[in-house]
Amino acid sequence: MTSSNRVTAAHTDLATGQVVAYGSGDLAFNLYFTFCSLFLLYFYTDVLGLSASLAGLIIMIALVWEGITDPAMGVIASRTRSRFGSYRPYLLYGAPLLALSFVAMFMPLGLSGTALAAFCLVTHILFRTAYTVVNIPFVALSARMSGDSLTRSRLAGARMLFAILTGLLLAAATLPLVGRFGGGREGFLWVTILYAGIATLVLLNCFARTREAIGEAPDAHPAFGAMLAAVRSNRAFLLLLGATLVGSIGYAMGGKALLYYMKYYAGSEETITVGLTISLTAAALSMLAWVKVTRRTSKRTVWLSGIAIGATANILIFALAPKAGPLLYGLLALNGVGSAAFVLTFWSMLPDTVEVGEWQTGLRAEGALVGFLAFTQKVALGVGTGLIGILLDAIGYVPNADQTPEALTSIRALTGLAPALLAICAGLFIHFYPLDARTHARLVRAIAWRNARRNAPFLQTTEDAR
Repeated sequence: MTSSNRVTAAHTDLATGQVVAYGSGDLAFNLYFTFCSLFLLYFYTDVLGLSASLAGLIIMIALVWEGITDPAMGVIASRTRSRFGSYRPYLLYGAPLLALSFVAMFMPLGLSGTALAAFCLVTHILFRTAYTVVNIPFVALSARMSGDSLTRSRLAGARMLFAILTGLLLAAATLPLVGRFGGGREGFLWVTILYAGIATLVLLNCFARTREAIGEAPDAHPAFGAMLAAVRSNRAFLLLLGATLVGSIGYAMGGKALLYYMKYYAGSEETITVGLTISLTAAALSMLAWVKVTRRTSKRTVWLSGIAIGATANILIFALAPKAGPLLYGLLALNGVGSAAFVLTFWSMLPDTVEVGEWQTGLRAEGALVGFLAFTQKVALGVGTGLIGILLDAIGYVPNADQTPEALTSIRALTGLAPALLAICAGLFIHFYPLDARTHARLVRAIAWRNARRNAPFLQTTEDAR
């Protein structure tokens, strides 16, 4: 496909069915990712009995490993050529392997001590590797489905809506389902089998219903060094990278600490389900509103607005220290609204930076950009989780026991203050983010004009030959 054809395809609007099919992929990925984000540290500490610092370290190592493999997978996917395209084949062939690796983490082998810790580490690394192989091509696929910034916002909005609805389902149903399936490790195993089966079917449907409308880049097999140079020169991407690093550390710390706040300070283990359900419901209900605000303003404005709302809610949670009740649930709802803005703009900004790099270097390196951003996100999530585990042990946290007043105060700070301050720091990066819909549209037109001029000599020669 020629460059001119790529640009024409880039402006083709997507049918609602394609948008929904692509967005539903995040239902599958969040049955894995959000499940681990919400419950894996809790599973390691309160079900398997690992120390909080060891459990956090295992998760951190696996996430850092995933982050390291993300850029490599982005380059591999960018250079893949098949009758299904560059990115879609990984959905088809990788989905079953991802499901098996997920279930393996919860196999009841009756291990303890060092053997148990080693099993958790190995199976978690295997899962994170399989997740990278399937997820990185999926994320990069949106940049090939359309080149229009607002259409990409629709794709990101669909993704995040499915992600939040899946998170809501997980928050409301997981612990009750674990109990229904027998509780403990056996209960978690059967729940993961159920979730993995659903995720596999959804990913196969995503493969079948999506298309790569934009063809391969002018350089069909770009070298890794060229892709790295394209990343380094892309200011918009680097600002997004910095905001992602800081914001995701806070996001991970707040999300993990919230479970311990709800169980040991605000109420009981049952309170976890209620609190997470309310927060994620608010996030889901606000997602479409945030998409509309994006159309009227900019992605930058939406991200900063989300920070203002979410950070305020978190600071009030620390300052007021509410127990289970209307005040706490109201603040968690506000936090959910702020989080929705973060996840929407985070993923919808990413494909727009692809054209910045293409204009600067002539290289369309969506796979590399997705890989580097995913690397940063995974490292940040790993660091955030590892810090929570280490800090829980440092403050004297004891699983399934009454906590000291000092430990409860520290849990409150980890739940409220830490994510608020880090979110504000992320906002400092986004304040300088240069792209909006109008600027991006001009950039796409400029690339189209340049590609047309490059093709003109070839087209003229073809006409003369006729």
